[in-house]
Amino acid sequence: MSLVVAPLSQQHASELAVAVERALAQWAKGVTPPEDIVAALERVLLFLRQNGAASPQARQVASLAFSFGQQVVARAGWTWQSVSDDGSVNPAIVSPDGKRAVLVVDVMTRLVVGADKASLAGFFKALVGADEHPLVTPL
Repeated sequence: MSLVVAPLSQQHASELAVAVERALAQWAKGVTPPEDIVAALERVLLFLRQNGAASPQARQVASLAFSFGQQVVARAGWTWQSVSDDGSVNPAIVSPDGKRAVLVVDVMTRLVVGADKASLAGFFKALVGADEHPLVTPL
């Protein structure tokens, strides 16, 4: 399967920025270093895990995903792009070398439903350190 990587449109990038700003105002108000924000988001993830399936919480899952992705962008130079198998818009973060991607909404959904028990802090550390991780998609 070949993935299509494309820049986000200005509209999609703006919508993403607004979603991140709102989520951080709700979940990490007054918290600044990306590592501390990730710790705050970890608590949100645990709450969502305890409260059922990802589908009824889709908006929160997406906000959590975008907020987490933005911390990786801020700390490690990843970029927001669209990554999908069919060319549709799917915000994802792409590594600085363009060889890896994290499909943030898909990954966060897996984490919320418990399909993967990875911690956000450990995942963040792997992404910042350019380490391999099973939730990273090779491009």
